[in-house]
Amino acid sequence: MLNLIIADASLETIPIDLYKHHSFKKIRHSGKKPDDILLDRSFHHFAMVATNLDNRHKRGRPDILHIALINALATPLYQNNLIRVFIHTINDNVIFVGSTVRIPKSYLRFEGLMLNLLKNRKIISNEGQILLEMRDHTKFDYLLREIIKADIVVGLSTTGIYRKLELIATDLLEFSNPCMVVGGFPKGYFSDGVDSSFNKKYSISNVGLESQVVISRLIYEYEKNVLA
Repeated sequence: MLNLIIADASLETIPIDLYKHHSFKKIRHSGKKPDDILLDRSFHHFAMVATNLDNRHKRGRPDILHIALINALATPLYQNNLIRVFIHTINDNVIFVGSTVRIPKSYLRFEGLMLNLLKNRKIISNEGQILLEMRDHTKFDYLLREIIKADIVVGLSTTGIYRKLELIATDLLEFSNPCMVVGGFPKGYFSDGVDSSFNKKYSISNVGLESQVVISRLIYEYEKNVLA
């Protein structure tokens, strides 16, 4: 079973200090609360810069997670229950993705789904199955050690040692419960807590690749080894 973590994912609601910025005046008057809105750089860039939001270069891009999940969950590997997907957010929350989840292709529907999850901590199907579940304040190393219990953790980053993705996928066959980590943010590098957890860190290209591209290629290479 392959484990995939989309780490430091750019998914969160509006921080309270940002909500106080004058650019949110109309939103405040409308009655919307900070937890009713996903932080989105497309709309909140000015406030993020003006308030000097920490790590703002990595935040406000929930669309990255949206596209990455669509790619990961549409694969034969996921449909054959041979991969488990986890989301680790930039605020150290962890989202567990169930085995039969269909992510909406419409971003507006995805946004609504994520806001529902962030508020209620679970998304449950009509049949009572947990599709998505979030746990607050879950450190990355705890996720690896106590939940996934991975026997190797491999991170993909531009700061890693170059290795062909085909060879990385082949290496994973030596382990019974490997974990691959791909970033879910637009710019920058993994947080220290994530980066320090890797047993190996590789780069697969001489240029930065978008998360969904890395995930698609990784799963495809792994599928070639485990699916006929």
